Amino acid sequence: MSAARGQRGFTLIELMIAIAVFVVMAAMAYGGLSSVISTREAVTAALERSKTLQMSVWRIRRDLEQIVNRPVRDGFGDTQPAIVGSPNVGLRVTRNGWRNPLGEARSTLQRVGYRINEDDALVREYWRVLDRAQDSAPVESTLLENVETIEWRYLDGDRQWRDNWPPGTENTGADGTPSAVASQRYDPPLAIELRLTTAAWGELRLLFMVPGAEK
Repeated sequence: MSAARGQRGFTLIELMIAIAVFVVMAAMAYGGLSSVISTREAVTAALERSKTLQMSVWRIRRDLEQIVNRPVRDGFGDTQPAIVGSPNVGLRVTRNGWRNPLGEARSTLQRVGYRINEDDALVREYWRVLDRAQDSAPVESTLLENVETIEWRYLDGDRQWRDNWPPGTENTGADGTPSAVASQRYDPPLAIELRLTTAAWGELRLLFMVPGAEK
């Protein structure tokens, strides 16, 4: 009898206190876990943005550092200089080093361009042929999204920055070059500067040296 009377359980108050303590500890643990998860997601997103930016810069640098002075013909048969740049067209260049792992019957030279599309994204485009026909469509890929402003500038032989290239082509047409200067051959600029502002990175300034330019 005495042994049975000595065994007693928790009172209601003790049970409520234990549950309250458990709830507080669980809430603290959940808050810490939620903070860790949120931090991890933010870090992952930041790393992904950084990776996208680095890949975009690498792609642009690879194109501009392999520029060759080879004019092309557009879809209307007009000659376009090897480097064409203007605010309304963006930038188009002829580059070397187009890889051909399948051994296709094509040139290692490639016509590429950069422009802002209707979704405010920086787009890289290239054509499968240098001298195009009217039905030659570019292949596009998005490099950076949410681009607020973009500006290309070109350093000429007099060390003066220009907003258009070739010099004297401020009034460019739909394909970037007026017919009056399309047939002329131009030396490449000494350098090409890209300034752009994005929602994720703010203002960026990138400078690329052009091969084959007279220093």
